[in-house]
Amino acid sequence: MTSRPVDLFAEARERFTIADAWTMLQLPGEPKASCRSPFRDERTPSFSIHSDGRAWTDHGTDEGGDVVEFIRHAIGGDHRDVRQWLADRIGVDTAASAHSKPAKTAEGARRIVWPAELVEGTQETWTAFAKLRWFTYASTHVMVSAGILRFCRLPDGIKCYVVTDHARRAAEIRRIDGKPFGDSKAYKLRGVDKSWLPGSAMLEAALPETSVLVVEGATDLLTALDLYVRFRRDHGGIHSWQPVALLGAGCKIISPECAALIRGRHVRMVPDADHAGDGMRDHWTQVFRHLGCTVDVVTLPRGTDLTDNHKMIQPTDLFSK
Repeated sequence: MTSRPVDLFAEARERFTIADAWTMLQLPGEPKASCRSPFRDERTPSFSIHSDGRAWTDHGTDEGGDVVEFIRHAIGGDHRDVRQWLADRIGVDTAASAHSKPAKTAEGARRIVWPAELVEGTQETWTAFAKLRWFTYASTHVMVSAGILRFCRLPDGIKCYVVTDHARRAAEIRRIDGKPFGDSKAYKLRGVDKSWLPGSAMLEAALPETSVLVVEGATDLLTALDLYVRFRRDHGGIHSWQPVALLGAGCKIISPECAALIRGRHVRMVPDADHAGDGMRDHWTQVFRHLGCTVDVVTLPRGTDLTDNHKMIQPTDLFSK
């Protein structure tokens, strides 16, 4: 029997108040009838929640609407992005036919639909990959051992590397030869939960004093890990860090499970030095401070990312406190 398609927007308007969405989005401040806007800095409250909590108005910008419009403003996307955000939480796979629910993990998160088996690779694979990416062999071994780096061969024979972690909630697949997949650098992977920051699974066993280095993108996560292994080689266990990644500057939310792992820690961000990265920096500074974190930012040369600076940057620039 075929299920009736789900109207995600109607379902959201029925199920979520503005306060519900505010909490799910981990926005700063407190949702009240009269409060400060979660979308911009202001001293005097000009934001109101009304209509039994189902509508909002920002009197400072003359914007407003229902919960769908609230989510759209919060994630900085269009209605397609809102639809996907809702699908991840309501449990509808929009990438399929919108007629059935995707597979879920025991915890209720969506499960990634892998196009091929993920493998650890061999020592020869690690040596070749390290040479290709200018990593040390020790760094590559750490990435594999931590579950953050895996390899696969797509059905058409293309060799790829995979950036993920043991939670397997978020991931990115790139070609080893560096070529794009059509108009995208990464393989279009179904079921990715971008509210989960790859690398965060390692924080489950981390000490409370472990700091978090937040980078933008899967390749920057590998670069950060390589630099951290070099830092530990030269400086021992003087400071403990865990690199994690936002899968793109468009990521605006953090899952409750991921937030719990990062809450209260020292966070250092390394955003891409472009307009999108500036927005990522400003938004996530508020998110992490809302979680009780202390936050600082590493500034890169304009128009570059961490991987662009791999050979120039010193590990102490990232991991000294």
